[in-house]
Amino acid sequence: MKKYVISLLVSGILLAANASENGEAKTSNETHKKHDSHWSYEGNNGPKFWGTINPSFQTCENGERQSPINITKEATVATNSLGNLFFDYKDTSISIINNGHTIQVNSDNQSSALFQGKKFKLLQFHFHSKSEHTVNGEYYPLELHLVHQAEDGELGVVGVFFKLGDYNSSLQKVLKFMPKDAGGKNEIDKFSINPNDFLPKDRGYYHYLGSLTTPPCTQIVEWYVMKNPITLSQKQLEQFQNLYNGNFRPTYPLNKRIVLEK
Repeated sequence: MKKYVISLLVSGILLAANASENGEAKTSNETHKKHDSHWSYEGNNGPKFWGTINPSFQTCENGERQSPINITKEATVATNSLGNLFFDYKDTSISIINNGHTIQVNSDNQSSALFQGKKFKLLQFHFHSKSEHTVNGEYYPLELHLVHQAEDGELGVVGVFFKLGDYNSSLQKVLKFMPKDAGGKNEIDKFSINPNDFLPKDRGYYHYLGSLTTPPCTQIVEWYVMKNPITLSQKQLEQFQNLYNGNFRPTYPLNKRIVLEK
């Protein structure tokens, strides 16, 4: 049941659940959808008010380890104690959801990664525009979050920045098939995508302890934010922003946390 509950929490994004204990899965999922429908990125249901929308969202307002953050030189410590990130990503058929908050690509559970020697399965990846994390106060136009989960339920999320530049053929597969309406889903068997294509060649990263960036903002995430961005074209950015422009949470204080740099 622990894995089921955590899966429901991941970024508020309708992950598949397999629990079947006397109808508890159905009840929990219905409650989650009800809560999910009340928050947004603007107005009285925007990030400033998430903590007051529902009692289960109080961590959004009171949590001391919230994400995203502004990554600065002053708060970053370079260290050799961090290991390399190892990605074992496989080609997968395209399964894309427009969940009303972002565009999400679901994994087929065949891809995984090793973070600090621990294995995490890739659950899904999704996008935010502008970026959620900032570097020295500067936003990127788009940020990708690759959401992973270990056997014990721990979450590891890899953040990848996009900057304007060359056309991105892998991103275009997502943009081409992304549903235009909230709640829509496209499953495309004749095309595949490999999440490796969204990783920069230089795998240097920032690491810190944080939270989900959407309600309920649970503080259960090991963050790995890639230092080097990949590119997308202006036309591709506009294509995404025609659906979602401003689906990002503002940055939060470090509160004595340290950002490690590899």
